[in-house]
This record gives sequence, structure tokens and C-alpha cells, in this order.
Amino acid sequence: MPSKLRARCAPARPPQSRPPATPASWLRSLLALTSLALAAACSVPARADTAPAGRYRATAKVSSLEQAAAQGAQVFANDTFGTRQTWVPPNAFNSHLMTCAACHTDGGRPEGSTPAGQPIPSLIGAAARYPKFKGKKREVYTLERQIVHCVRAGILGKPPAYDSPEMVDLVAYLTQLSRGATMGTQFSR
Repeated sequence: MPSKLRARCAPARPPQSRPPATPASWLRSLLALTSLALAAACSVPARADTAPAGRYRATAKVSSLEQAAAQGAQVFANDTFGTRQTWVPPNAFNSHLMTCAACHTDGGRPEGSTPAGQPIPSLIGAAARYPKFKGKKREVYTLERQIVHCVRAGILGKPPAYDSPEMVDLVAYLTQLSRGATMGTQFSR
């Protein structure tokens, strides 16, 4: 009989008796199980109504402004804009492709930070602050132009066209976050 086949057909070794469990071995086992449970819990999407990260296609036809804003929230949270740039979310075990939500957590409502740790302001009221004059560039930025800048410089992706459904929906979403904000405060009297 060939040696490989003989090894497979060899009788199983008798079970060896285990030494009694020590507190340290019990703790290691508990930690291993906890780590597995945590990894499984973190791999579940935060919300069932969000699409997986990648290219999120907004539809050109919507039945209401609220539907456009809802699609904009999906683009904001899930569209990678074709980037290869990754980041590791807090308390995560692996990296994800960049989306707007990489820096603007929780839909942009709280203050955020770049993956490098630089603080960025909340997006609540952001749409009311545009158009904005950028002193360093000596140019006026619209909300759409700022979105293009963020996608190019922050996500390192290909931004949506100014008249695309994705851009329109992103603007609708950011404008919804600005509901009730005073417009025009950026202009001097």
C-alpha cells in the first residue's frame, strides 16, 4: 500500500486525556469566543435599508423631493465613486472603500474627522453656507463644486457630473440637512 494511502487509512490515535482547565486557559477560550462574536456582529450592515458600498446609481425620475433626498443619503453613505482608497472605521477589523461617510459619520450630522484625524464640521446647515468664497483659491464655490472637490481630494474618486441624478440627489440630501438654517449669512452687509 502506498505511504500516502496508508497514512489516510491508519487507525485513529486514541484520544488523549486533557489536563484540567486552568483559569488562564478558560479566559483565553472566552476571549477567543468573544472576538469571534464581535467580528460576526461588526460584519453585519448597520442598517438593512442601505446598499452595499460600491457604485450607487440614483434614478433620474423621482416622485418627490424627499425621495431625491433619500437617494442622496444612499449615495452619500454607499457610493465609492470608483476609488481604490480605503480606510478602517473605528472598532472595525478590516478596511472599507472610501465613501462620504468615511469622514462624515452618521450621515454628516455630527462633526466628523478625516481618516488622518483632522476635524471637519457637521453638514447640518452646510447647504445654507453656499455659495462660499474660498480666499486661498480666490474663487467662489457652489455646493456642487464643493462636492466635486470632496470626491476628488478626499475620496480620490471620480465625482458625479454637475447635472447627474447622483449630484442632484446629494444636493437634495445636504439641503434637507440644512432645513431651517438661515441662508445668505456668508454675505457681508
